[in-house]
Amino acid sequence: PGRQVEVQVAIQVNSGRSYIPVGSEFKYHWEITTADGKTTSGPEQTYLFLPPNREWKSVKNSFMEVHFHGDREALAATYLKAGQETYDRLGQLLNTKLTQLPVRVMLFADEKELDPARPGLSSGAFDAAVTTCGAKVTNDIVLVIPVACGSSDRTDTLRHEFGHILTDAAGGGPLGQLPSWLDEGTAVLAQSSPGSGYISAFDAGARASRLLPFAQMNTPSSDAGTVNLFYGQAYAMVKFLVDNGGQAKFAQLFATIRKGTRFDDALKQVYGFDVASFEADFRTAYGVAAPNPTPVPTKPQKAQSTAVPTSRPATNASHGEGKHDSLDREVLIFIGGALLLALLAVFLFLLSALLSANRRAAVRDEQPPSPDWRRPPGE
Repeated sequence: PGRQVEVQVAIQVNSGRSYIPVGSEFKYHWEITTADGKTTSGPEQTYLFLPPNREWKSVKNSFMEVHFHGDREALAATYLKAGQETYDRLGQLLNTKLTQLPVRVMLFADEKELDPARPGLSSGAFDAAVTTCGAKVTNDIVLVIPVACGSSDRTDTLRHEFGHILTDAAGGGPLGQLPSWLDEGTAVLAQSSPGSGYISAFDAGARASRLLPFAQMNTPSSDAGTVNLFYGQAYAMVKFLVDNGGQAKFAQLFATIRKGTRFDDALKQVYGFDVASFEADFRTAYGVAAPNPTPVPTKPQKAQSTAVPTSRPATNASHGEGKHDSLDREVLIFIGGALLLALLAVFLFLLSALLSANRRAAVRDEQPPSPDWRRPPGE
């Protein structure tokens, strides 16, 4: 037998049935069993799967590695800094920490180089922020290219996709399921700016009273015509909760969902209102639903099934005027009742008099003629 044995193992990494993203780390060891039944095990080793034919380098911190090739070290350091800023800000907002370390960022030169490493969009969802600029492929691997998409900051793709990793750490898991608007809106919030495309689409939708019904915000948009509105509205919905409820409640919402509570129930537990009230207040805050002009509190309207909101009923009477009107009605009812009773009494009196006169006439007709009565002449 030979003293050296060479073994090769081929693994399919990107096909219709399997996908292993670049940046994955393999752990392996060899076991050799000889003819006499003796087994020898080698030490455990690691292999980092990176695209071939490139000399890959990396910059790293305590939780993230940015892999690059060529003379892009300064650019990679910029992405690493963006990752640190996102973790500091969004991690604090969600009160969460990463559970899978390190997060590996694969910085490709351009879209052509990125495409072979990216899985197909089998879900049909249209992620406008990352369709051409990058993608989160697992909870510890992000693929990006150094191109600005939607905002002027080209690191926003990393911030957005890293935001998804943090939202999953805060509210995901085997029991928790985040609605798409909450996941995507928080990821947009993680960016250095939401981008003019999202904001302008939302503003236009609000002005035209054509915001998406909240019931349609639970799943990502697959329509390229409304995707900017979806992301802009998701961002506005998240910002509404953060601005009005504060950071602690927002983090508590994610933690409650992570425990397995349905979103509708978690929203009511943490914020004290249901989805219908949330939608009504949100539309009012952005000028889509007309606010009630009176200080009299009214129950919020139930959410409508149409995207066009209806105005809340208005009233011109004040609380004091309502009491005065009620008093006038009582007086009118009293007077009317008295008049009715008086008319009834008069009617009964006249009826009694008429019956009495008829009885007297009948008695008179039945009496016999008096003794001095004489038949009139000519009869």
